[in-house]
Amino acid sequence: MVMPNIGAFIAWGFITALFIPTGWCPNESLGQLVDPMLRYLLPLLIAITAGRRVAGDRGGVIAAVAVMGVIMGSDVPMFIGAMAIGPFAGWVIRAFDRWAENRIPAGFEMLVNNFSVGILGMLCAILGYYAVGPVVAALTSLLSSGVALMVQHGLLPLVAVFIEPAKVLFLNNAINHGIFSPIGIEQARQTGESIMFLLETNPGPGLGVLLAYWIFARGAARSSAPGAIVIQFFGGIHEIYFPYVLMRPAIILAPILGSAAAIFFYSLTGAGLTAVASPGSIIAVLAMAPKGELLLVLAGVVIAAAVSFFVAAPIVKRAHLEEVKPIQKPNGKIIGGAGAAEIVHNGRIRTVVFACDAGMGSSAMGATRFRKRIEPLESGVSVTNSSVDTIPEGTDVVVCQTQLVERAQRTAAGAEIVAIGNFLADPALDALFGRVEKQMRDKDKADAETAEEVAAADQLAQVKSCKPAVSDDAGLPQQGGTGDSALSAGTAAEDSGAKGILMLEGIRVGLEPVDKESAIRAAGALLSACGYVDASYAEAMVERERVATTYLGMGIAIPHGTGEAKAGIYRSGIVVMQYPEGVDFGGERAQLIIGIAGVGDEHIEILSRVTSALEDEEVLERLKTTDDPRYILEKLNA
Repeated sequence: MVMPNIGAFIAWGFITALFIPTGWCPNESLGQLVDPMLRYLLPLLIAITAGRRVAGDRGGVIAAVAVMGVIMGSDVPMFIGAMAIGPFAGWVIRAFDRWAENRIPAGFEMLVNNFSVGILGMLCAILGYYAVGPVVAALTSLLSSGVALMVQHGLLPLVAVFIEPAKVLFLNNAINHGIFSPIGIEQARQTGESIMFLLETNPGPGLGVLLAYWIFARGAARSSAPGAIVIQFFGGIHEIYFPYVLMRPAIILAPILGSAAAIFFYSLTGAGLTAVASPGSIIAVLAMAPKGELLLVLAGVVIAAAVSFFVAAPIVKRAHLEEVKPIQKPNGKIIGGAGAAEIVHNGRIRTVVFACDAGMGSSAMGATRFRKRIEPLESGVSVTNSSVDTIPEGTDVVVCQTQLVERAQRTAAGAEIVAIGNFLADPALDALFGRVEKQMRDKDKADAETAEEVAAADQLAQVKSCKPAVSDDAGLPQQGGTGDSALSAGTAAEDSGAKGILMLEGIRVGLEPVDKESAIRAAGALLSACGYVDASYAEAMVERERVATTYLGMGIAIPHGTGEAKAGIYRSGIVVMQYPEGVDFGGERAQLIIGIAGVGDEHIEILSRVTSALEDEEVLERLKTTDDPRYILEKLNA
């Protein structure tokens, strides 16, 4: 609810910092913008966003009506009230629409739709005025009194014990904008500044954790830390450091102590900010610092980072610098981890299923790559892919992304789950390969021992019967001359199956970088233009991306629709969107975005060819940069 509206918070914060009487450039006229934006604009945006997410445009309208009752029901900023009434109002209109489906007489649809929003919106506004607003006001007053009491007794640093664990559970926006901001705003009205604005937004604790990983970790954790530092410290996206804490839970002590140290310093010096620093970047924090307190605010950030770093460093170092800690469940299932190979799987691995949400993109690519990887072992292990909701019965190992683990456990109750970050390059996949390799070594050793026993028994039988030994060549089947023809037939079938799935018209090169959702929608629009899908499929691709990332690694992403969107697919097809500078897929940059629409398994062949192209680094790099779409067509159809 908050993240899509951060820009509005930034605008309000700058107007406050600049134009209030104690701001950097006091301006009585422009300062009049502060209270209306705070009282009406921000709660309205939060509620409308929530209502629209629940019930589309009708949800946004009814949420806007409902939140006005909450706003007018109290004198304090209604961020929490908007977070409560917005989703509720959206749910109300969605429930009504479902009930009214097929019950509205023909010709009365518009009348019923408009009056339903109006009447139900009025009722929600009345509920907000008499119930939600006063309750939130009382809660804010209670919290303000508690904070004031902690300040009086010098106990405010203890709130860090609650702030940091809640942050790493991704409650940072709820804490900041729902609790501390309303309290801080009331304090800033009286004194011109508030320490409340520095409790959650201080980027120092997260910076200390990331610095510890950068210096003392190894592998992917270390290599990704510098980029995470830039995003967290300068971009204000604190969520980037939460996984680094979650992968080694003891590290939570570092940001807790770092935050407590900074809060103690700010309490002693009386430092604060004039408005909410949103997002919590060093740039926003310093921009909201009052005149004459810039160095004090900066010193608190440095103190938090230093304490957090010195607490986190020995924990990272002592943990043998693992990137991801494997977890063994009581039932023997393994959830992720670079050390997964150390856990012995009691049963023989016969089938491995790569599972994603729809079972037609990421999982197909991952299965193809892993199958090619274990081919030289001649292990006999079957590697396939499926939707996470249709994993075949009897599967030994399921490989899926972390976000899909719970669904995989429900579908494949007896299988071992291996959670990964992406399908092309992940430590857990290396560990799984190691286990298959070990399984084959153990089998070869057992077969060798059995062969020796059989040979010894044959020699003994020959001695007893005084008959000559049979030649090793006798009885062995001879290789037939049909191999080439079979290969040709397979190739012909392959070409026939792939025909029309990737066309020159479906390849775009040299595209300018855009945000992830825009790139995915562009791929969906191209699939539609090529006649593979209907126009609604692009939104299903965006929705699928929200379930789990389709970024596979090595600069490649494969966005595709949800399982429910298959009804919108006319025929199987693939389009290729090349962004030489890359599109940001959650900290990873994808230069090749391959949009997929698959009927059955017809699209799998092209994905197999893409996987083959990945094996040649020179070809892969040229695919990412070439200005010739025919080259891409040739390599993926070769």
